[in-house]
Amino acid sequence: MKMTSKLIAAAMLAGTFSVAQAAPMDVFDLKTDSGADVFTDTLGEGSFYDNGASFAKLNDVDGTQDSAGAFLLFEFAGFANINNFGIYNLNDTSETLQVFSGIEGSGGREVAFDLDAGTASTYYGTANIGSTFGFYLQRGDTTFYSDASLNGGVDMTRIFDVTGSQNGSFFGSSLIVAFEDLLDGDFDYNDLIVGISDVQAVPEPGTLALFGLGLLGLGMTRGRKSA
Repeated sequence: MKMTSKLIAAAMLAGTFSVAQAAPMDVFDLKTDSGADVFTDTLGEGSFYDNGASFAKLNDVDGTQDSAGAFLLFEFAGFANINNFGIYNLNDTSETLQVFSGIEGSGGREVAFDLDAGTASTYYGTANIGSTFGFYLQRGDTTFYSDASLNGGVDMTRIFDVTGSQNGSFFGSSLIVAFEDLLDGDFDYNDLIVGISDVQAVPEPGTLALFGLGLLGLGMTRGRKSA
């Protein structure tokens, strides 16, 4: 009974942690600075919520080469011209790869992955990224990451899974990555919005750790009952 109670408490803690980081948000909740909708559900597909993911991984890792498409969709920020977007290595944040610079307008960019070497390349260079990676927004000496723990616990990113959507405004993206660019900002997540194709969302580490703890406890409970 005590172990069961601990498992329930762990599950409640995981839920509380997620809520504390950010309340659920639909991609169609994103607004421009004037209050207009960034995206509209023209096809009646329903909501696409931020699922609490912090990272992305390539869909196809069976071969030696792969690629992901990136689309700079919108920027509604005073710092738009100096906000740079890229991806980073989960285990080494010094390994970053720029995908877009702030002075670029809307458009597409391919990220090529060499799975044997563990590298990724764009127009801007090559870095040791791996097949699972996070996203960053950089402005001068300030960098915000899709992993809230690297921002002092502040969630600066919303990642919306729009896989399979036929909405033309998503440009065939699998994920929509939306950034806030100020720690004391309005958290409307419209400062930089990028679509990423051929990837899938990966939950944040804290949620996975708590889930794993629950599974471990469940196994211990069953073991005790069997004994």
